[in-house]
Amino acid sequence: MRTLFTLAALSLFAAPAVAADPVNLKWSLKEGDAFYATTTQEIDQNIKVMGQTINQKMTTTTVARFDVKSIKAGVHKVEMTYTKVTMEGGPAGTAALTERFKGASLTATFDKGFDITKLEGYDKFLDKLSDGDDMMRKVFEAVMPENSVRMLFSQVFIAPPTDKTATGDKWTRTDKVPLSGLGELVNKTTYTVDSVKNDVATIKTTADVTFKAGEGNAALPFKIVKADMKSDDVKGTLLFDTKAGRLKSSSTAMKLKGTMTIEVQNQKIDAEIDQKATTKVELSEKNPVKD
Repeated sequence: MRTLFTLAALSLFAAPAVAADPVNLKWSLKEGDAFYATTTQEIDQNIKVMGQTINQKMTTTTVARFDVKSIKAGVHKVEMTYTKVTMEGGPAGTAALTERFKGASLTATFDKGFDITKLEGYDKFLDKLSDGDDMMRKVFEAVMPENSVRMLFSQVFIAPPTDKTATGDKWTRTDKVPLSGLGELVNKTTYTVDSVKNDVATIKTTADVTFKAGEGNAALPFKIVKADMKSDDVKGTLLFDTKAGRLKSSSTAMKLKGTMTIEVQNQKIDAEIDQKATTKVELSEKNPVKD
C-alpha cells in the first residue's frame, strides 16, 4: 500500500504542467455597431461635521447609447448619447437637472489599446446641460470636468491587456482624474483573470483609491483646503464575452474613508467622511428605455 501511495505521489511530480488556454480580451467592433450601457451607482455616505452626523443615500441610474462611427487602422471613434438619467435621494431640483442629460452626446477616439486620445463635443455637452445659464455652465464644468467625463467611456470600454492572457494572469492600470481645482482622484487598479467558462471571462479587480486636495474653483461656493481620503477596500468583477469581443457587465464596491477640511466663506470646517459606493454596468443590444 505504501509503495502504491509513493508511486502515485511521484507521478504527480512527474506529470507535466498543463498550461491554461490563452484568453483573448480584445474588443471586436465594426462600423455601425450600436449597444446600450445601463450604469447604476448607489452611494451611502456618513459625514460627521460640527458635532452632527449627516447621512446621505443616493442612487443614480444612467442609460447611454454607444455608436461606433468609424474604425481606421485600429483606431475607433465612438459616440455616446444619453437616453435617460435619474437620481433618487439627491438635492431638491435634481429631477429637472437630470432631464437635461437626455440627448446630450460626446465622441471619443480610442487608440489600438483602447485608451482615449481625443474627446469631442465637450463644449456642446456643457451648453446642453446648462441650458443658457452661464453660472450653471461653470458649475457643471467644475463637477464634470473633461477628464472625468472621459471616465464615462472608460468604465464601459475597459482597456484590455496588450497580449493574450490566461487564467491567473494579472495587469495593472492607473487613472488620474483632475477635478477642476477641487483636487485629483488617483485610481490604481489590478486586474486578474479568474476563470473562463462558456466564452465568458471572469475578471476580478482590486484597487487603491486616493484623493488629493486642489486649489479650489471659483464657480463653487466652497474649497477643499486639505484632505486625507483613501480606500484600501475596492473590489469588482468584470464579465467579458470573449466570443463577441465586448464587455457584458461589471460591478464594483468601494469604501472610502478619511478627513477633509472645507472652507466656506472664509470659515474652515473639519469633516469625517465614511462612504460606501457600488457601481454596476450592464450592456445590451436593446434599448432598456421605453418612451
